This record gives sequence, structure tokens and C-alpha cells, in this order.
Amino acid sequence: MAPRAEPKDHENASASNAANRKRKRDVQAPKTARPSNPAPKDKRRKFQDAREISVQASEAAFCDGQFDVASFVSSREYEIKSLLRSMNSSRNAQRKRAFQSLPRELRRRTAAHNASRVPKRVRAIARAELVEDNTPPKKKRRDYRPNVRRLNAAQLRGLSQTPGDAHTKGQASKAPTQSKSRLPSKSSRYRKRQRQKTWLPTHIWCAKRARMICKWGFALAETPTLKCYRPTYRAASRESCIAFDTSYYATFLLEGQERDLKRCLMKFLPPRDLAVVGRHTISGETVASTWIYAERGWPVEAIAPIQIIWCPWYEGKVESDISANKCHRQRKIALRVHPAAWEEVWKVVTSCASSSKCTPRNLRFEIGSIRLVGPKATDILKTLVHSDTLKSDIFETSHLNNVVYETTFDPRLISLYVDKHGHPSIPPPSHEETKNATAHQRTVFDASCRHASVRAQVSQKTLNARVSKRAPGDSIAALSEAKIPVAIVKEMLGEKAHLSSSAGRELDSPDCWCIIMPWKWIRPFWLTLMRTKGVRFGGLKELEQLALEGKFGSYPIDFPATQAGRMEAVREHEETLDRIKRRSGMKVKATVGKNAGASPSGVEAEYSYPWDRVFRMAPAAESRSVGQCRLALWQLPPSLTMSLQYTSQDALPPSMSHAVFTAHVQLFGRGTVMPKAWVYSLPRRGTDAFKQLKLQYARDGKSTARILESSDGDDDQPEQEASSAEGAPESQGSPIGFVIRGNFGYSEGKPVAVAVLSWTGALAGAGAFEGSSGWCVLRNAEGGTGRLAQWNAV
Repeated sequence: MAPRAEPKDHENASASNAANRKRKRDVQAPKTARPSNPAPKDKRRKFQDAREISVQASEAAFCDGQFDVASFVSSREYEIKSLLRSMNSSRNAQRKRAFQSLPRELRRRTAAHNASRVPKRVRAIARAELVEDNTPPKKKRRDYRPNVRRLNAAQLRGLSQTPGDAHTKGQASKAPTQSKSRLPSKSSRYRKRQRQKTWLPTHIWCAKRARMICKWGFALAETPTLKCYRPTYRAASRESCIAFDTSYYATFLLEGQERDLKRCLMKFLPPRDLAVVGRHTISGETVASTWIYAERGWPVEAIAPIQIIWCPWYEGKVESDISANKCHRQRKIALRVHPAAWEEVWKVVTSCASSSKCTPRNLRFEIGSIRLVGPKATDILKTLVHSDTLKSDIFETSHLNNVVYETTFDPRLISLYVDKHGHPSIPPPSHEETKNATAHQRTVFDASCRHASVRAQVSQKTLNARVSKRAPGDSIAALSEAKIPVAIVKEMLGEKAHLSSSAGRELDSPDCWCIIMPWKWIRPFWLTLMRTKGVRFGGLKELEQLALEGKFGSYPIDFPATQAGRMEAVREHEETLDRIKRRSGMKVKATVGKNAGASPSGVEAEYSYPWDRVFRMAPAAESRSVGQCRLALWQLPPSLTMSLQYTSQDALPPSMSHAVFTAHVQLFGRGTVMPKAWVYSLPRRGTDAFKQLKLQYARDGKSTARILESSDGDDDQPEQEASSAEGAPESQGSPIGFVIRGNFGYSEGKPVAVAVLSWTGALAGAGAFEGSSGWCVLRNAEGGTGRLAQWNAV
């Protein structure tokens, strides 16, 4: 009897399965060894179907010694059509449209059917493609000329008004104060679109490349259209530079004698502030970054962070004026504040200035600024700002809060100053120009200097005509005679308690420069900057991301106890409720908690966070009025938080029981931090075991992440096993605050967040204040496992 073949087939099947099974790489193989079959690329390859041209045999045309003309012509016709079809497919196999050949930064949504949305160099090709594809051309929008009718009606209304009516509405104020500052001129083409908001000088450029949002009375770029979370971190940390248009910051000016200005500053600044007693600040060498309070409201009534710049006292003066008495010298102080709090700050400044014999002026829409962040920010700043008197090493030797006043030329001429290697080459200034620039130095805060630079500005069309007519030996400086005053400030990314510049604390963050210049010159500088290699642009989301990565606080979102922060929190809460309402009828997965749409309590409706549970307020406290709720909670600025950490708790006032501060939270192990997550203090019964476990693992040389992961629990284990693990907290302590925003931090390699904590709760928690930090437990509002984290006060 023949042997059965089943075992053999089974062996063959086992062998084939073993061969097809995924093999592990040999342990002894070098790390640089590559697999024999590399993984295919993500991008699908385009195969050409023109490799073979199909033909038809011609034997049928010569059948029985006769020549069939019809059959022969039919065969040749098939071959000719096949050849033409192959030629056409070969030509269009990897063909790209004109808009597809552009980089992603230059692509527009309407470029597929509108040739005017592509650059001029490929516009002719795009028009030919539209004609070839029979795409209907875009019709010109009908113009009903509403602006002309509106202007005519305004002129007729003005002509019909009697001459005496203009003076009967009110008398001119005695002090030359200015409550509202308007744009110098708005184009009639876009005036209707700026009724409820104001466009920045770079609005048209940013609106094509970013998502716009209306905030604080401006139309601002929220985030670029392209995905840029990881590229933003790379550009700000090691690759290039990120530019932000921060012209929305409000600028005020105080004029008066030096002693009157100091008396005015003392009314709304902390005692012994550098803006009042700092020698380098008063001389105009550095900028004072501090917080402004309500009049006589320190330390409870904090309003917003503010930059105070003392203009140089020799500005526009001759030698005889310099030797005047210091107390009676006429000085100027520039105040720069976030637009979320500019109205409140303006009221405080005008109130204090009127009683101190100072004159306040509103310079909104007269002064703008551009911020550069990144390791290449200094090099790009050198390329952008060329001055006659600028030293080569002045930027490398600048410390934090240093300010440099310079006068530069038209940035549109930088491309003409190029040497044979492609680098900008500025000719050295003459001795007479350097002497005049040093003797009569004027800053951007001088009105005559700003207006002179704006009057000397020529249009791009005029500048192009002058460049085309310029002979090879003519001077480039004659193309534009504008002298632009700028102030360059080295600042921080956000709000943080910092030491003096000599301590080197600012070395932890990337370079951040702020260029302050006249409003009308923002757009030429911005367009030149965007054509510079290695420069990206960012919006509000990118500023918040960099502040989160650098452990800074971003105003106003990270300071919810201030009035501007409270309004921002309420606005985001209303947007969340609106999103829930719009998604209520849709069959989609819920992305927010079940109780997110419930009616909040009185305290939660005011602050957007249930602080009554943190401060253990009585139920009767929820029925308080809005004004009483505001007095219960107040914000601790970063500088005050740092100073109070080294103060005895017995010496603190009773008002500290309702104080909150902003902290940077670092999550150990795995997990996702959601907004409005609860922050609990570390339970006391698990503190000793946790510290012993920490010391044991640190002594063995194991990583801290594995220590805290073992004490925190794992997602793969049930919660009962995680809570019973060695060193894990069995339950969280009392709530001490909430998470404002969180994300994955690339600099730390783990989840990070920004939280607002109660001062008394964080101080009373177990393991708190190891220096300026403490331990806590995070739990999302939807529930879940508590995660161990460490907070650091910003």
C-alpha cells in the first residue's frame, strides 16, 4: 500500500507558513543594516501606459494573393490611432497644472479656475490650460459703486450743515488727550469691511494664508492654513525663525517732567519697581516688563502685563539742554499693553496722569511691531535692519529687555544691495552721516520723525520705475530717501518671573526680538521678511504653543482671574456650548463631557470654572452678585508669585486665601490632558511611599519616567491594580485648580499643560513647594485615571 501524502503536505504547509512568517532581525546584525525589501514609499507611483503601442496584423490584407485595400487601410488606421493615443498619454502621464507646480505656500483654493490667483510667471500657462480644458472664465464682479454714493451723501450732508453747528456739539478738552485713535486713512475699497473690526497692515497677505479670527477689535491670523504644529517647534528651536505681526498691541505715551512721570508710575505699578527706580531703565537702555494695577490697587487688582520704555532724555536735544536739572527735564514714557486690556489701562493711565501733571497720548494705529522668534532671529534681524550707525556685535551682546534705537532705510531696497555671493552688502557710511546721526538721534516715539518717514515713503510702482531707470553706477540710496526710525527690544515669549539679565535665566528660551516701527512701514518690512529664506509666519495659536513649550504664560488666556482673562474664558465656554448645540442632532461621537451643556452655578458662570468647589464656598455664596464674585478671586502675577514663595506664610495677609496663580504642569507617564481638567493635591498617606520609591529608583539609576509610571498606574491595567501598585496614590486629595490648556510638548517629550492653581490649596498640598514647584494629580473632567504630575510656577 502506498504511503499517505497528508504528512508531507502538512510539512510543506508548515514550511511555507514558517517562510511567510515575519522573521526577526538577527541580534548580531549591525544597527546600520537595512532590510532586503524596503518598505514602499507613501506616495503612490504613477505608471505610464505608453510603454507599448498596440498594432494589428496585416496578413488579412494579402489573402489568396490578392490585396485587400480596405483591410489594409483599416489596420493602418488602428495603428495610427494607437500611436496618437500613446503620444497623448505619454505627454500627460506626469503632467501637472500650473498651480500644482507651485509650493504649498503659494497655492490658492481658486487657482484651479481663476488664473489671476497664481503668480505672474505662470499666469500665461494657467490661462492656456483653462482654454484647453474649456473652463469658463471667471466673470468680473459687477460694481454698483456703493462707496461713491456713500461719499457723495456724506459730502452733501456736510455742505448742508451750517458753519456754527460744528462748534455747538462740545468744547475742546483742556488737556490734549486722545481717547480714541483712528487709522490715518482707510482705502475706500475696504472701508466697508472694517466697520466692526480693524485690519492690520498685513491683513491681505495673511488672509490668503491663514485662518482669520475677530478678537479685541482686530481681524487677526489665528493659525496658518497648512498644518504647522511640529514645524513651528522645529523652526523655533533649531532650524529657522518665526515672524508674528504684533501691531495690535496698544501704545501710549506719557509726557512731562521726570519727577512727575515717576509720581504717575508709582500710582499703578508695584512698589520699588524697576520702571521707577531702575537706573538703566530710566536712562533708556532697558525696558521694564512688569504688571499694571488699578490706581492704588496693588497687589489685589492686577490688570495686565505692560512694557514701559523711557525714551532717551537726549532725544532731539542739543548740548545746552542736556545739562539741565534731571528732575525738571521733559521726558517721554512709552507704554505697550495687550489689546485685551487697553481700554482699562487707558482709563487708569489718564486718571493718574491728570493728577500728576502729565500728558497722555494714544498712539494706536501710529506705531506697529513685528516679533521674530527662533535661533536665526538675530541673523535675520541683521539682514532686515541695516543702519548707518549699527554695530556688528550689538545684537550678540544684548541681554534680556535691552532696547536699541536705530534709523534704517527702505527695506524694499535690500535686494539691490547684493554682492557676488548673494549676501546683502551695505556700503559703509560717511563720517558726516555718522556724526549727524549720533548728534540728532530721534526715536520712533517722536511724532515729527515718524511723520517725516511716512511722508518720504514712495509707492511700489514708483520705486519699480526708479529701479528700471537707474544706471549701473547710480547710487541706490537715491531711489528712496526715507529714514525709518525703529526700536529693537529683546524680550521674552510670554509672562514669566525672571531674574536679572546677568543671571542668564533668559538663555533657556530662544531668541525673541520685537521691532517697533511706524504703522505705515509694517507692510514693506513684512513682505521683505517673508521673502527671506528661513522665515515662517505664525498666528495666535503658534504664540500660545511656543509659550507652552517654553514654560511661559500667555496673556490673557492663562490668567483667568484678570478681567481680560475672565472674558476670554467665558468666550471659549460659550463657543463650546454653541458647538454642543450644533452637534446635538448629529450622530457623531461626543467630544465633550455629558454635563458640559448644563447650566453653571453663579461662580462658574462668572469665571467659567467652578471655583466654589476649590475654595469650599458655602451654597449661599453662589447667589452673590457679579461684582461680589469678582472681588473674591484675584490674580497673582509671576513676579509676585516668585517673591511670595520665600515669604513666611504667617506674614501674608488674609486676602491670600482667594489668590490664584498660573503654573506649568508636566505630566509623567502616558495620558492626555484636556482643558478644564481637575488638579488635585497629592494625598498625604501616599507621600512617604512615593518619596521612598523615588529615592530608591534614583539610586539605582533608573529613569524618572519609569518611576512615576509605576507610581501612576498603566492604561493596560485595571484601575484597581493601578491603585494598588507600589507607591501609587490610592485616591486624589482636595481640588486645588484647573487646567487651562494642554498638549504634547516636544521639548520635554511628554504631555504638558498650563493650569491655574489656588495659592492656599497648592501650599497645603502634600509634597508642595520643593523650591518653586510641587506635585499634584490630574484628572480629566470626563473622569478616568488620575495622573501624577509636577507643577512649576511661571
